[in-house]
Amino acid sequence: MNKNSTPIVSDLVLLGGGHANIQVLKMLAMNPIGGLRITLISDQTHSPYSGMIPGYLAGYYSYEECHFDLRRICEELGQRFIKAKIIGIDPQRKKIRLENRPEVGYDCASINVGIAPKSLENTSDEAAAKLIPLKPISKFIAHWDRLIAALKAYKGSEALQIAVVGAGASGVEISIILKMLIDQHNWNAKVSLIHRHEFLVSAKDISAQRRLSKTLKELDIKVFKNTLALKEQENGLELKDEQGLTQTKDFYRVLTATQAAAPQWFKDSGLPVSPDGFVKVNGKLLVENEHDLFAAGDCIHFSPSPLKKAGVYAVRQGMVLEHNIRAFFNGKPDLKTFHPKKNVLSLITIGERKALVHQDSASMLRWMWPSLLWTVKDGIDRRFMKRFQAKTFSAKPRHFDKVIPGPKTTLVPEAWESNTCGGCGSKLAASTLTLSLNKLDIPNDDAVLLGVKDGEDCALTRLSEHSLCLQSIDQFRSFISDPYLLGQIATQHALSDIYAMGGVAKTAQVGLTLGSANKKIQQEDIFQLMSGVLDILTQSAASLVGGHTGEGAELAISLAVQGEVAPEQVLRKQFTQPGNRLILTKQIGTGVIFAANMLAQANGKLVDQALSSMFESNKTAMEIIKSFSVSGCTDITGFGLLGHAFEMMGKNTNQALGVKIDYQAIPLFDGVNELFAKGYYASIAEENYRSLSAVLGADVSQQKFPALFDPQTSGGLLFSVPSDQAQECLIVLHQNGVSKACVIGEVIDRREIVVNEAVSID
Repeated sequence: MNKNSTPIVSDLVLLGGGHANIQVLKMLAMNPIGGLRITLISDQTHSPYSGMIPGYLAGYYSYEECHFDLRRICEELGQRFIKAKIIGIDPQRKKIRLENRPEVGYDCASINVGIAPKSLENTSDEAAAKLIPLKPISKFIAHWDRLIAALKAYKGSEALQIAVVGAGASGVEISIILKMLIDQHNWNAKVSLIHRHEFLVSAKDISAQRRLSKTLKELDIKVFKNTLALKEQENGLELKDEQGLTQTKDFYRVLTATQAAAPQWFKDSGLPVSPDGFVKVNGKLLVENEHDLFAAGDCIHFSPSPLKKAGVYAVRQGMVLEHNIRAFFNGKPDLKTFHPKKNVLSLITIGERKALVHQDSASMLRWMWPSLLWTVKDGIDRRFMKRFQAKTFSAKPRHFDKVIPGPKTTLVPEAWESNTCGGCGSKLAASTLTLSLNKLDIPNDDAVLLGVKDGEDCALTRLSEHSLCLQSIDQFRSFISDPYLLGQIATQHALSDIYAMGGVAKTAQVGLTLGSANKKIQQEDIFQLMSGVLDILTQSAASLVGGHTGEGAELAISLAVQGEVAPEQVLRKQFTQPGNRLILTKQIGTGVIFAANMLAQANGKLVDQALSSMFESNKTAMEIIKSFSVSGCTDITGFGLLGHAFEMMGKNTNQALGVKIDYQAIPLFDGVNELFAKGYYASIAEENYRSLSAVLGADVSQQKFPALFDPQTSGGLLFSVPSDQAQECLIVLHQNGVSKACVIGEVIDRREIVVNEAVSID
């Protein structure tokens, strides 16, 4: 999110999280241009650093050590991150086309996206399932993990045959690492290396070829030289040798590291491309015939002198790219020229923490021992990655990036903490709200069946004898830098009040507060936000009927929604029967995740999990549970799980009912407990606990049971059903995609909140 008060006047969009764009992001953020907003777009939250991937596959690095956490880096640097698949670009209109979401505008853009190997022909889905491309790396890693799991589980007597097609550096490395792992764990499998040349990696370095050939022989990797892999068929891989003879060999899996292929959208977008589809750039890294579109890395055809597909070029292009983009925005003509080295040094991993130098010209490094070379390579890679890894704290910092000097004297108590959260984490506590509303003298209205002081999710008014009107309003400050996604989640969150009372959404009005920016930027932001709102309203068969906009210190959104419900179908917060099971439909933890994220302390994967859950509508769950004997239904939002459960207890005037909650049964997002343990929590969490502390036992505290008080944005439904219906209800919910629904406790016959770490619920 934009953390600066300077108005935004121009947009730089980085397409892809490759090595060059990552450097541009970092350098421009550390030495910013006033009024420039930077947006990074990638379909992956984590972008791999290619130099460390062989070591990761061999087990020497963790996933985080060899990946750029794009979302977290952007959060720390105060820049926007949009997770989306790029499908095209329109240079004339300056628009980026994205899959399943609106296009994004730019003033200047830089392309640094991934590539893929040229695919082998295949004739069936079964044949295609055997192929594992080494690029893009992010997808290859998922295939690799499944392959390793399959090798571990295989108990057959006949060895599994695995082929690696392509003997460039990556193909040779993969075949060596795979065979090394097979030998280390005594898996029953063999590896073959198939390539169309006589030489390995390149023709010039004879010494490296000899050493690689020796390594392959020692590992008993069968090498097919001068052999073309034609196509994958159901009965095996069709090969053609140098005499032109063909044979078909059956392989369990075929890993393809063949010549690179460019994204198809380059050509489809009308960009200037080479015969093999890569976007043409000049020496300044500008796309040919463009003045505001740059490109770098493996996806380019460097017109002055075509380059090998090697990550080292992207790393070296980063500084030139940043200088030229800065010059573009500053209106300076002095663009730098990228001068690639003629000979690229390549350090090839050959297993057991050893490396081999491969270079077309002489190098001092080639005389080092392989183990020492690995140490050199490891040091280079770790130093590079350290520059782009967000700061990690062992505990929640008291202050974060505090740059404005504090006053010499203050009236503010030391214990004061300002509200730094977005979403429902930025809301006021229940106690504050209730005490304020109780002072108001609100006139009665016979048409209002449920109003301000009834504490339901929606106001309820009578439309006719057979139909009631549901009305609700919600608002919060931005908690995510992607405006389209913010619009979607805010709408799901607001509509959830309608669903929690069993209604059908009909209309919505939207209020937007926009940060300071020029008209073009504000128009773009409104378009992105309202596109997200409209997408969810359309899916929900609700209509957008109006709204309001204004300018403020930060981005915020509010929605007023209206729905309808038949009188006999209204779901209330009232419990009805002791022994009823409490069912929760979504995971808990969005509050603490985004509190940590706003300090750049949440792993991007964890944020993705939370966003995915928040994006899910409660409409499906509501439609399912209405066929059961439901009582006490609400959605979990700002007051947290226990706060909303307490609201449900308070609605029972005829009999005293309470809740018993099994804390261990509460579904949490992965990594949430670790954040709690480090001291992270949403701004409102402590107030949520204080609001309930008078009715809680001494053994129930925020420190012991933090998930109970964590505010949720677009959280799940909480409701109760008779014990004999609970299992069937869960089955139907799971069958319809509400996969996290589970029993977390029960209704008890006394007005009390009981929280146990482990409770047996029959």
